[in-house]
Amino acid sequence: MKVLLSGASGTVGIPLAAALLAHDADLRLICVLRSAKARAALEESLPPALRRRVEFIEADLSDDASIDAAMRALATDDTPTVGVHLAADVSWDKSCEEMQQLNVQGTQNFARLLLAASTRPHMVYVSTAYTQTHDWDYRNGYEESKAMAERSLREGFGTRLPISTFSCSLVVGDSRTGEIARFNGLYPLIKFLATFNPPFLVGNKDGLLDIVPVDWVVAELHAMVLRCAADDTPRECVASAGSQRVRYETAVRLIEERIAHARRRHGLPQLAPVPILRDRQWGFLKRALAAWQPPGISRSDFRYFERLLRVYGIYASSDRVRPPLHVREPSPDPLGFLPGVVDHWIACHPRTVRPQAAATPSAQEQAA
Repeated sequence: MKVLLSGASGTVGIPLAAALLAHDADLRLICVLRSAKARAALEESLPPALRRRVEFIEADLSDDASIDAAMRALATDDTPTVGVHLAADVSWDKSCEEMQQLNVQGTQNFARLLLAASTRPHMVYVSTAYTQTHDWDYRNGYEESKAMAERSLREGFGTRLPISTFSCSLVVGDSRTGEIARFNGLYPLIKFLATFNPPFLVGNKDGLLDIVPVDWVVAELHAMVLRCAADDTPRECVASAGSQRVRYETAVRLIEERIAHARRRHGLPQLAPVPILRDRQWGFLKRALAAWQPPGISRSDFRYFERLLRVYGIYASSDRVRPPLHVREPSPDPLGFLPGVVDHWIACHPRTVRPQAAATPSAQEQAA
């Protein structure tokens, strides 16, 4: 068995690579990475015994010429090969046009590379449970570009390549340790609550967030890869929380509680719970107070605050997400793993919950 893996240095890619190597001592794992920096990130995450077994292709999936060169260097064989395409631009605040080069063209280029690597390929396209190819109102460029990529993949390669899809929702840290390789998705909200004590958030308090831990996602994806290696039958899996979705306000209060716990340990004062406004209330504030800016927040931080309100407000007000499909077991309860997820982020960013040392006075101030 051979696996061609893109996005191997990312949130899901790092633990998936480790799981694949640990499961099968004879596995050939070939990772397509964009840079030496990405390769180093993956290598540093693996034990030396596993690290030595990884093969690398340095290529830019968004660049046709780079992929052409990688294809010429590949030796095609008849080993059953599963191509797992994880690489993507996951930004929530970019337009679809800005994301097409990597998310759409990059997907097509990965399929080309997979066909050059084996005469017996099977592709697993990894998408998001917050989108689908048809009958969907796309909330941002990420959702739209991921759906567009899947449509173009099936149209361009469906007759030459078995295609399975794996879609997961909002991925956070390990359900046991809270650990994660990249702080995307929910983590900018944790950062802003910990760092700035914002005057309010926007969204439906009762809106449901679909949050899943990375270890559960990797276990489900690993199982799909093994099934795809066994035969050519296309499959579909949606790894979402389903009945385990958590209320937006519940998630916010849980994050606040863990931040408060860390602040108490360092003698910092308690912060008041952040109010959650409805969209129409935020719209009224923007119209009535066009020049308003909360005290204590710089102009650049306030622009970041407004962007967060827009991004998270959309997902807290529109909780449309695909239900679980063909998973082996339900996702764990977020109320059980989210405290550890927040605690891990705090442990990696200790300055956000510690008293800041007073600035050293300048020589002129000392003389005065």
